[in-house]
Amino acid sequence: MTDIDLELLTNARYMSLMSSPASPQAKALVEDVITTITNIEKRKKARRAKDLSTFKNGVGLILGDLLTAALSKEPRLSYHAMSPAAFTGGPIGFKTFNHIMNAMIEAGLIEEAVGRNFKDFVFNEGAKQTYRPGLATRWWPTEALLCRASEAGLTEETINKDFIHQLPKKVIEVRGKSKNIRGNKIRGPRLKTNHNEISKQMEGDLLELNSFLASFELDGAIFSGFRRIFCNGDVEGFNFQWGGRLYGVGDHNYQSLKSEERRKIKVNGDNLVEIDINASYLTILYGLYGFPLPAREDIYKIDGLPREIVKAWITATLGHSGFHSKWPKEASKELRNAGIVRPKKMTMTSLQPLILDYFPVLTDWNNCNYRWPELMYIESEIVIGTMLELMRSYSIPCYSVHDSIIVRKKDQITATEVLKNQFLDKVNIEPRLKIK
Repeated sequence: MTDIDLELLTNARYMSLMSSPASPQAKALVEDVITTITNIEKRKKARRAKDLSTFKNGVGLILGDLLTAALSKEPRLSYHAMSPAAFTGGPIGFKTFNHIMNAMIEAGLIEEAVGRNFKDFVFNEGAKQTYRPGLATRWWPTEALLCRASEAGLTEETINKDFIHQLPKKVIEVRGKSKNIRGNKIRGPRLKTNHNEISKQMEGDLLELNSFLASFELDGAIFSGFRRIFCNGDVEGFNFQWGGRLYGVGDHNYQSLKSEERRKIKVNGDNLVEIDINASYLTILYGLYGFPLPAREDIYKIDGLPREIVKAWITATLGHSGFHSKWPKEASKELRNAGIVRPKKMTMTSLQPLILDYFPVLTDWNNCNYRWPELMYIESEIVIGTMLELMRSYSIPCYSVHDSIIVRKKDQITATEVLKNQFLDKVNIEPRLKIK
């Protein structure tokens, strides 16, 4: 890859630095690269044993990310923020990472596209200069490194077994409040996790769950553990009560698969089913306010209105602090991508009285005490509670996909009952479930 276009730069893969060399071929390649780096370093004295171990581990983890991205079906660049803070608490420190990357560039093993922020236009004289986030630094293997990998026996078919993504040791992640810059949502920065008794309990539960699920073999997908990610960590009053969904670690985890592909997964040879919660956030809101659910199998189905448009309207509203006056860009884009043509007369404003007539729980949405961070947290507590109960009481493996769970077909009845009971316990309502 020598001509790097904007699409490749944009679709780069994040370097989690968690993929260790596992196969003899991968380990041999890592030793080869370590020798190359050592030969060009010109050190005056040898590394101490501890530093040498850190250095060698760093080379292995870096190669794991670079080659996993480059040898995928759709080759991708790799990226990582280059501020020292971005490495705090990570498996490799900033100095070690920076030294190894610079040495690999010097050795002709990787190429680099340096990241930077962009200046916004200043329209008023004397106004303060502002910046918006750009792309983090990108790297990609040169032909020289790819040839070494090929000669060592690493291929697209074997790469995910040559470098195995390890279970995360730190499973609770806190991010700051997201921002909206010129219509683009910018994810909040990762913050230091200041643990308390609440988060320590969550951490223990998740480490136990990760270890249990890792004992099962997935056929057609990869499980490398979960992290639980909380938002608004820099907002006053934060106490691990906003966000909190489970996210699979690594690019090739089962959550990244499309629904049709997830249905092909097997666990220890057993077929799976996906149990979907119909209108999860809306159901939770109905339960919190004591409203009965609409008497129809599909909550989103309203006579005379396309289901997809109703769902898009509700999703956009629940993700906002009030009622929209016009369709958000993201909602319009999702409808277009789904092949849905929205009639111009179906504006957010014109649809509002029709939809509120069917969903009275949303009538006072402007003054509601719950927003999407609270709803997501409650949903995550229900889903995680279900997974923990299935593990501890029945030894049943259960995998989450945000507002649905995946279990073995033979465990479907038990999992359905446990999920319903978790809803009843936490929000006093029984959800509508759909089996896929």
